Amino acid sequence: MSKTSLQIAVGDYDRTRPLIDGVVRVEGCDSEVITGDLEEIFDRAFEHASYEVTELSFSNYLIASSRNECEYLALPIFPSRSFRHSAIYVRSSSGISSARDLQGKRIGCREYSNTASLVVRGILADEYGLAPESSEWIVGDVDRAERQSINERNWPKGRVKIQGLVGESLTALMERGELDALIAYKPPSNFGLNSGMERLFPQWRSVEQDYFIRTKRFPIMHVMAVRKDVLKERPEVIGSLMDAFSKAKAIAQSRLSIHQAHPVMLPWLTAEHEQTQAVMGDDFWPYGMDANFDMVKTQIRWSFEQGLIPRQYDVQEMFVLGSR
Repeated sequence: MSKTSLQIAVGDYDRTRPLIDGVVRVEGCDSEVITGDLEEIFDRAFEHASYEVTELSFSNYLIASSRNECEYLALPIFPSRSFRHSAIYVRSSSGISSARDLQGKRIGCREYSNTASLVVRGILADEYGLAPESSEWIVGDVDRAERQSINERNWPKGRVKIQGLVGESLTALMERGELDALIAYKPPSNFGLNSGMERLFPQWRSVEQDYFIRTKRFPIMHVMAVRKDVLKERPEVIGSLMDAFSKAKAIAQSRLSIHQAHPVMLPWLTAEHEQTQAVMGDDFWPYGMDANFDMVKTQIRWSFEQGLIPRQYDVQEMFVLGSR
């Protein structure tokens, strides 16, 4: 039997670098691993199904799948994960001192449907009783105006007040006092001293650690997915991909234990690694559905509760059967 040809599109991370470099191969496959701008990868995958295997935004994958508009089925491989308490910024003069103070406020975000926004709203609802409907949402570019129009297709209809912003940035609105808070997956360019902006959770690291200790939830940003025609013709690629991505992750994780010459430029890498393991366990970035079932189910619930998908799908409907 001839080998399956796979073009795999994925972000350039420590846990995928062994695949990109060819140190780890996908067994039984002729695979080409490519990387690049993630938003471009997502667009090509969702619009044109350009790759046999691809990284996808978890939230937008759920939305597209719920509409039968996605040519992919997810695997329990999660190349991007992040706690998002640190992603909430507030205007210093807004009077917001706690999460509950966001009720009735104007909150900005780059996309209403992206996974960072989904997770922030889910945590605010679960932990602080703050429903998305209780705030007003402004969707636009964070640091500088880039888009000529804002796509409203994935917005929940008729239940949340949302408006698009073009021609200026969300940070400009904050500077003028017209925006109270902002969800941004990286710090805004003007964040810092005298910016008039601060994090909602100044001690965000301890808040995020406490969240994990209590809930055992480590939010998933992106999933790996296989095109459905490939799965139909060669279902054996499921195991091969799981093995390859797991081996690549194991290599990356083992490098964090190198003490004599740190592989990354963090002076206290050893202490950081040990503290993370103390809080989250030795395998703090697990693949597979057994270790991630609750987190996946929770994010599906958040998507449903926020009006992004029409019902609370079973995990098995959104992931390759038998992956748990």
